[in-house]
Amino acid sequence: MASLAACDGSEGRAGADASGESVAAAPATTPAAVVPASDTEASPQAAPLGPVHQIEVLDLDGRPVSLGTLAGRPMIVEIWATWCGPCRKNRETVHRLEPRFPEKLAVVGVSVDAGSAGRSPAETVRAFLKSNPANEFEFLATPAFLDFIKERNPSSSIPKTLYVDSKGRVADLSEGVQSAKWLEAMARNLK
Repeated sequence: MASLAACDGSEGRAGADASGESVAAAPATTPAAVVPASDTEASPQAAPLGPVHQIEVLDLDGRPVSLGTLAGRPMIVEIWATWCGPCRKNRETVHRLEPRFPEKLAVVGVSVDAGSAGRSPAETVRAFLKSNPANEFEFLATPAFLDFIKERNPSSSIPKTLYVDSKGRVADLSEGVQSAKWLEAMARNLK
């Protein structure tokens, strides 16, 4: 999971998603609303899942979870690591603003930690969350998740913030620490 290893405190925007659209550069256990990926098969009548909904990440117990479990909810996805100072600053801003975010918005953390001091990535994130606020959902990156992000922004810098509409489409992918004004505007405008 070291493909996104650089920690960059700059604010910036760059790139485009797969459709050519312009883009800008929880608790320690699985939340009850999230079910393992194997339990998320779409019924024939269900609305088709968007590209982000088709990605699997890992919960902090190492089980695969489909982001499709959050279908119907817009998302702010923080791509971060416990050792990254700018990532911590970005998370602080998100947590400070969260009470002003729309109720339906899901705030998701996806850690790219590789583990430290003999700990697994999950143990490293859990230890961090014992003394720091958790997002509504906290996950670990998978190779498929990292590939998805790299297709939209090949930079290895973190933090990155992925803004996703309720249909699972990328609205924006920003790199660096996000301003409070930008985060709040994106949170309000994601539908």
